[in-house]
Amino acid sequence: MTLFTELKRRNVFKVASVYLVTCWIILQVVSVISPALHLPTLFSTITTVILAIAFPFVCIFAWAFELTPEGLKRTHEVDVNESIREQTGSKINYLLAGALALALAFIAYEKLLIPSADDSLERSIAVLPFEDMSPDKSQGYFGDGIAEEILNSLARLNQLVVISRTSSFNFKGSKTDIREIGEKLNVNYVLEGSVRKDKDKVRITAQLIEVASGAHIWSQTYDRTLDSIFAVQDELTFAITQALKLNLLPEQVNHEAGMTNNPQAYELFVQGRELAYQRSSDSLQQAAALLKQAMALDEQFYLAMAQLSVTYRMAGQYGGIDWDTIDAEQESLFWRLQAAPDFALKYLVLGDYAANKDQNDASLTLYKHAYELAPNDPFIQNSYLLIVDDIQQSIEKRLAVLRTNPHSAINYRNLIDLYVAQGRIEDAKTLLDDMQIKFPNSTSLLVSQLLVYFTGEHNFEKSLHLFANYSGELTGQLRAVQTTLLIYTDQIDKALSLMQQNGSNNPTQFDFDFDFANALLLLQLRNYGRLTQVQERRLLKLFEEREQKEIEVSLALLNGNSQLFIENYELTEPTEQLLKKAMDEDPTNAMLYLAILKRQGKTKELEVLLPTVTQRLGLFCSTNLVNRMDWYCQLYWYLTDQMIPEQGLVSFEKQLNYLSVYYSGISPLLPNSPIYNGVRNKPEFKPSVRQFLDETFRQTNPKLIFELH
Repeated sequence: MTLFTELKRRNVFKVASVYLVTCWIILQVVSVISPALHLPTLFSTITTVILAIAFPFVCIFAWAFELTPEGLKRTHEVDVNESIREQTGSKINYLLAGALALALAFIAYEKLLIPSADDSLERSIAVLPFEDMSPDKSQGYFGDGIAEEILNSLARLNQLVVISRTSSFNFKGSKTDIREIGEKLNVNYVLEGSVRKDKDKVRITAQLIEVASGAHIWSQTYDRTLDSIFAVQDELTFAITQALKLNLLPEQVNHEAGMTNNPQAYELFVQGRELAYQRSSDSLQQAAALLKQAMALDEQFYLAMAQLSVTYRMAGQYGGIDWDTIDAEQESLFWRLQAAPDFALKYLVLGDYAANKDQNDASLTLYKHAYELAPNDPFIQNSYLLIVDDIQQSIEKRLAVLRTNPHSAINYRNLIDLYVAQGRIEDAKTLLDDMQIKFPNSTSLLVSQLLVYFTGEHNFEKSLHLFANYSGELTGQLRAVQTTLLIYTDQIDKALSLMQQNGSNNPTQFDFDFDFANALLLLQLRNYGRLTQVQERRLLKLFEEREQKEIEVSLALLNGNSQLFIENYELTEPTEQLLKKAMDEDPTNAMLYLAILKRQGKTKELEVLLPTVTQRLGLFCSTNLVNRMDWYCQLYWYLTDQMIPEQGLVSFEKQLNYLSVYYSGISPLLPNSPIYNGVRNKPEFKPSVRQFLDETFRQTNPKLIFELH
């Protein structure tokens, strides 16, 4: 008798079949009741392991024992003539048929009556901010935080297309139908939910909705205490992946490294992060204070440290915190983050620090690593795409961002900048039309409009009119552009009033940093006798003696005169130490000084400082087209001889016509400056400059045209 025949005779196959079908039913029941009973995910795992371990014992039991009229007996003790195996087998057949019927009924119920994810649909999802159901409606930030942590966990999964926070949170408080939201965001699933918090208790309710049908394919309510909030976030996220039929293990879904286990610190972090997202001077001040409180409660709250450093980075652009504080705090945070585990925002902060220290190779590597860890994080995404060296690749990546983050104003703005730099003004205007619908009266829209009409088309009147129609908060850089436009349109008195007003209204971020180029231009007009005596006096009252001296030194260098710079740094008999001191303290002016010396045939100083120049600007001036449009890259290429003459002339013409939104006031001074020493002897130089001047300043303010040397 073969083993197979004996197994069949002893009903081992039938017992095994009944057991396996029963196990399947048990596991399905467990998956249904676990959420309702708040059982941990580990419960399902333990149940599966126990049932699997029991399977061979059941088979051994069926082999070794037999049911007889007198009860269970060992199989070898039962006489073949007295065996009732056939009757037992028939009963097992009935049990198997019943178990199969139950299984089929469960499958039919699940397939026909319970909505589930459609296997044919792309796994794309938007996570909406969770509604605040607290009685006093004071926990909106907490609901946003819960939703964002879930979104971040889902975004780390390659199997999902996850819409970025910037776009999905744009519908906060909206009464828009879920299906309409899904269509606008181009996703097949939307997760919505609510949070009700009372002291240390929190109730989280979440629903996963299929956009096409509007059906709820999964929903659950979790009642927890705050000290288990991170566990429930992971549990909820894993449940979503299961509902979407992703083949994942629980350990593949977890919250970001660097998070705290302190509930109070977490609340402060979430609130601070929400304020930082607002990007106003007041909100950034408040955000920094809250994040510091969170760090005080947990000295190893590394995610809060990274978020605080990013907050300081934004304050450098939007104001609210003075530069000395920003520099000191970012230095301290950099060293504290050395002990942090790996997470994306940490590497962004480290990259910022390396960039500030002119360690370009390191910063590029760190930014890239941050992007690889979190390619869908809007802040990291934008920081990395600013330094992609291939212009077309950068455009393609930013166009791809429109899929996962269609409401990212900063992505629109930077994509428009790339188009303008390429001379694709009509493509830029097409995007501008979308921005006017999506981001009315926003800072990003204003900057994008300036990129098109000021940088690209040189339409100063239209650009100035944009400010009259804008009611939002202006950054220091934008206030400087407004001042520039007043100068360009020969409204000097208004420009001086605005500079004075900006300095008075923004003591935490002195606008001299942004108005420096405007000050240079106005001082040049004074030197040429093109200001009235009243205007001269008003101009000089704007600056302290130290600042006026700094302007005078820079203006002299821009006009090709290095004497004031030499006197300031005692370079009459330059030593290596004095030269490096000048480069460290005033790198821009030091490079202008080197350009003047090179044109005079003096290369000793250049040989000393060339490694530093290369370190500071090498990678920056070799990255994407927008970076290469900056005027100091013209200096870099001239000093390092890294551009062949034909390329230098093309680059010069592009840069001449690209009016930077950030250094706008300096443009009329460039034709006579050492910046263009590399192409000054070319026959095309003067005709290109004259054409530029005829098409710009001659139309609006001829006072800004200075004789070519």
